[in-house]
Amino acid sequence: MTNSGAAPLTISSISLTGANTGDFNQTNNCPLSPSTLAVNGTCTLTVTFTPTTTGARSAAVSVTDNAAGSPQTVSLTGTGTAPAVSLSPTSLSFGNRKVGKNGGTKSVQLTNTGTGTLSIGSIAITGANPADFTQTDNCASSINPGGGCSISVRFRPTATGPRSGAVTITDNASDSPQQVLLTGTGT
Repeated sequence: MTNSGAAPLTISSISLTGANTGDFNQTNNCPLSPSTLAVNGTCTLTVTFTPTTTGARSAAVSVTDNAAGSPQTVSLTGTGTAPAVSLSPTSLSFGNRKVGKNGGTKSVQLTNTGTGTLSIGSIAITGANPADFTQTDNCASSINPGGGCSISVRFRPTATGPRSGAVTITDNASDSPQQVLLTGTGT
C-alpha cells in the first residue's frame, strides 16, 4: 500500500470483512494510529488463503484511514478443493482355491473424483487373513483430479475354510482410509 497523497496517512484499522473471513488471514507492517504513513511511504499487507470447505470463497481486506473514500478495500477470492476416492469394485471374491496355490488375480480401479490432488500414504493388505492376499499397484504418491490407478490382488490361501482381508488405502481424502473387502475359501 502506498500513500500517494500530499499529507501523512493515518490508518486506524486493517481488517478482513465479507462472507468467508475465516478462510483468509492478513498480516501487515503498516503503522496504525497514532503513527502515520509518510507521503510516498509504503507498507505491505500479506494475505494467506486456507479454505475451510470446497467451492468458491470470498472476503475483503478493509483499510480504514483518513484518506478520501475510506475505507479502501481489496477483494479476495479463492476456491477450496478436496480429493475424493472412488473404488471399483469395492469388494473382490476369489471363490474356492486350493491351499498354497495361487488363485488368480483380480483388479480394482482407484479414481480421484474430487477437485484436489489425492496424496496416497499407503496401500496395504489388512484384515483377518492378510497373509492369504498380496497386492501390487501402479499408483503414484499423488493423483490429480480425474486421474486414477489400478490395484491388483492375488489370493493364495494358507489354510482351509473362509479367508478374508482388505486392501486398505490411506490418503488425504476426508473418508480415509478406504477399503476393498477381500474374500475367498481355502480348500
